[in-house]
Amino acid sequence: MTRSRLIKKPSKLGLFIVVNVGILFFLIIGFGREYVSNLQIEREISELERERERLETEKLNTLDLIEELSSEYYLEREARTNHGLGEPGETLIVIQDQGSRDLEASDKEDEDQALRQTENPARWFNYFFDKETFEKLNAL
Repeated sequence: MTRSRLIKKPSKLGLFIVVNVGILFFLIIGFGREYVSNLQIEREISELERERERLETEKLNTLDLIEELSSEYYLEREARTNHGLGEPGETLIVIQDQGSRDLEASDKEDEDQALRQTENPARWFNYFFDKETFEKLNAL
């Protein structure tokens, strides 16, 4: 009889252990999911805080720009330069900038000189892959 008691007790003990391991498994899965979701929420919160800081900085820059554009000094300068307005008694003299035209011409000459100095392998490359540049080279 003692032998049959020993056999029954381990089966109840085994069942108890299996049930507890199953419950522990489900608890670990549940806590794991919660932990992962908490990490995702914390990451989203940090991203939203960075976005908020960026938007605040942008807002401050915009407010500074609005303040600058609405200042009397800026409005007067715009009226003088773009609209040719002045105060009574002032005369307007316009001087055209010749330097910018000269720079454009010299830039074109520099580009033409660089195209003339293009070596043969580069010309072949342009022949096969860049027809527009090749046509410019032939025109020189």
